[in-house]
Parts: sequence; C-alpha cells; structure tokens
Amino acid sequence: MTSPITVQPLTTSVGAVLDGVDMREPLPAPVAAAVRQAVLDHGVVFMRGQDIDLEQFWAFMENFGVPLKEESEGSEDDRPSDVGTADLGPTRFATAVWHADTTSLERPPIATALRAVEVPPFGGDTCWSSMTAAWDALSEPMQRMLDGLTAIHSVQGTVERMREFGAFFEARYTERHAREQVHPVVLTHPETGRKALFVSECFVTRIVELSPQESAALLPVLFRHVESPLFTVRWKWSANDIAFWDNRSVQHFAVPDYETARVMQRIVLAGVRPGETSVLAPRGTAARAA
Repeated sequence: MTSPITVQPLTTSVGAVLDGVDMREPLPAPVAAAVRQAVLDHGVVFMRGQDIDLEQFWAFMENFGVPLKEESEGSEDDRPSDVGTADLGPTRFATAVWHADTTSLERPPIATALRAVEVPPFGGDTCWSSMTAAWDALSEPMQRMLDGLTAIHSVQGTVERMREFGAFFEARYTERHAREQVHPVVLTHPETGRKALFVSECFVTRIVELSPQESAALLPVLFRHVESPLFTVRWKWSANDIAFWDNRSVQHFAVPDYETARVMQRIVLAGVRPGETSVLAPRGTAARAA
C-alpha cells in the first residue's frame, strides 16, 4: 500500500522531512503509522508549515504516547494549556552540549517534539546525531567492552551551565527527582532491536564498572565519537517547523550562535527506565513498560 505521506531522507544516518502531515485535523491511522515508522527509521523527522495551536499539537502527540509539558516537572495530569511557549535564548548555553533529553531522570522521555514559533533571522540551528550509527561504527572490541556497562547520569552539569537560572532550576528539579541515575551504556531499542550508545557529555559523569582513571580516559573518546558528521544532520528552523525525535536513539545539540528571540513549544512523551519496554503507541495502549 502506498504510504499516506512522503518521506525524504536527509542523510544516510539520521533525519528525514515528512510531507503530507496536517496537524490541524486528527491524524488518520495510516498517517500516524507512517509518522511512527519514519521516526523509528530515521531517528528525527521534520514537518514544515504546522501553523497549529497547543491543543492540536498535543492531540498529535497523543498518537504516540502520553504527552507531558516537559519531563522534569511534567505529569500524566498535564493538559495542553500547561505547555510553555518560551524564548530559549536566555538558557541557550545550557543545551549547547550533545545530549538525549533529561537522562538524569529515572524515566527519561521516550520521544520529544519541538515546534518553532519565532526564530532568529540566522543562527539557532539544531543538530541531531544517530546513536545507532555511532554504535555500529565502533570496533568490535570496543562494543564488547561497552555492552553491559552502566553509567552515572547527573543533572549537575546542566545546573552549572544555566548560570543565573541554575539555582532556581536546581531547587525545582530536586524537589521531585534525585540528582543522579544509573543507566545502561548501551540500549537495545525495544521496537527496532538495534543497539545504541546511551552516554552523553551533557549528563554522564562516570562509567560505574571502570576505575575513575579508566572512565575519565574513555568517556571523552565516546563524547567526541558521537559528534562525527557521519552520524549527524543539521536543521535550519523556520517558523511552524516541528521536529519529532526518538530520545532512545538520537542525541541533539542546540547551536547557541544567536542573540535574538528563539521561541519554541515543547512536548515530550512519558518515558520508562532505559532498557525497559516502551513503544511509540497511542495514549491508552502499551506506551510504557508492562
């Protein structure tokens, strides 16, 4: 059967543009299924021209899981009116590090969607990197060593990069969450079966099973590895663009090379502990671990 949307890959490793998605109306089941498959196949997908309100944005995300306003303070009681429309400029240096979203949480989101409301005239791009491609490119001895290890993910680095906003964020974050979590270094994706690196410079501070000296030597190698142009795509935003990505298989980097407003809306899908079963499925179905 012909796909109800068109999928234009942007690189061999990550990223695709989807045409034929109209979020102003409920998604037909074949369109939702095609979007879901494109996210699994390409890690991040981009949809242009989505001039929609928060209720329509929220309804789109309900096709794939349980939407939250954002992961560190969100809950399953969130509603579209809880979603912020915010200028990300003041904290732009806090996210200028490769990362998957908020892996310092016990249950990081399984996916994220970001909608551009107002963008700078130039600059402010976002880059994504495929962690499955990064894993596949590692040598077999390196893969054998990493598979089965765990790493400490800490929010402290983000707090420090947020500068004057850091203390406020830290207080609100630690009201609900521990500062650190331990997650696998390598994830097996529950839907594709592919392995992916799950360590980022933004959050990971140490590999648990290695000595401090070994961990300190190895982590920078992995951090630089995931930045390779072989695994990455760079997106130039326009107003009403939406990026929708799989937080289990890609990392991203928001380039802070702008000084004017960069206003975005962001919705995440409730997550599970990394390594547990989670699928991109409509709210009310098997969207989280059994």
